Amino acid sequence: MDELSSYDWPGNVRQLENAIERAVALEPTEELHVELPVERQKSKAAAASVGGSVDSAQFPNEGVDLERYVANIERSLIQSALQHSNGVQTRAADLLKVSYRSFRHLLKKYEI
Repeated sequence: MDELSSYDWPGNVRQLENAIERAVALEPTEELHVELPVERQKSKAAAASVGGSVDSAQFPNEGVDLERYVANIERSLIQSALQHSNGVQTRAADLLKVSYRSFRHLLKKYEI
């Protein structure tokens, strides 16, 4: 709870919701562990606002292939959900909060 309340949450409620959903989907134990980026804690965000924006300093000059970046995240989440569900696809789909049909489509799309 301390980590959640000390985080800056630049994406507001949606970012908090996504972080909790991801933690629930990926957590193998009954105790929830949320991993937050260290560089966005309130104290560091406040220090960064004095010297410039953290986000623009971290954005690569050559840009980002957004589709590939998102695909890698999606693939990783699918693989983690499958691992967490011991390969049971319907359970993995439930963990990712997608329909079984959508899950099967993603498996085919990423050749998993």
